[in-house]
Amino acid sequence: MFDLKWLFPKRKGASASSVDEWAKPNDDVMLMAITHEREDQDALRQIADGFGWKISIADSAEGAIALLQSHPVPLVICDRDLPGEDWREALARIASLPQSICVLLASGVVDEYLWNEVVQNHGYDVVTKPFRKDDVKRAVTFAWSWSGWAGGRGAEAGSK
Repeated sequence: MFDLKWLFPKRKGASASSVDEWAKPNDDVMLMAITHEREDQDALRQIADGFGWKISIADSAEGAIALLQSHPVPLVICDRDLPGEDWREALARIASLPQSICVLLASGVVDEYLWNEVVQNHGYDVVTKPFRKDDVKRAVTFAWSWSGWAGGRGAEAGSK
C-alpha cells in the first residue's frame, strides 16, 4: 500500500504522527467487498465488525453492480482476481454508476505499476492481500475521507 497522507489536508490541530489523526471514518462507514474467496470475505467481515463498519459482500462484479444500483455505498474493495471478469472492466462498470464510488483493489502483488493502472482505471488505491487489519484501516480511512460521504453526508454527497 502506498502512503498518500500528503494528499489530504490535516485536521485542525492534528499532527502527521498517525493515520488516525489525518481522517477518521465515523461510525457510519459503509463498504462493499467484491470477492469470491471465502477466506477474504471472512477476513474483511471480521475487520469491518471490529471497527463497527457496515459491510456487504458480493461474489461477483455482476452481483456487486446490481447491489450498488439499488443500495449505493461510498467504498468498494474489489478483488483483482475476479472469476469471469477482468478487474479493469469491473472498475469501469462501477465508475459508470451515477454515484461516486471509491474503489480499492485487493491484490496479493502490489507495486507502483499496478497502483498506476488502478488509478488510470478509476480506482483509488491498492490493498495488499492477505488482508491485515492496519492496512485495511489505513486504506478505508483515507478513501472514506476522500469519498465525500464522510461526516454523514450520505449518497447525495457522493453523486456525480
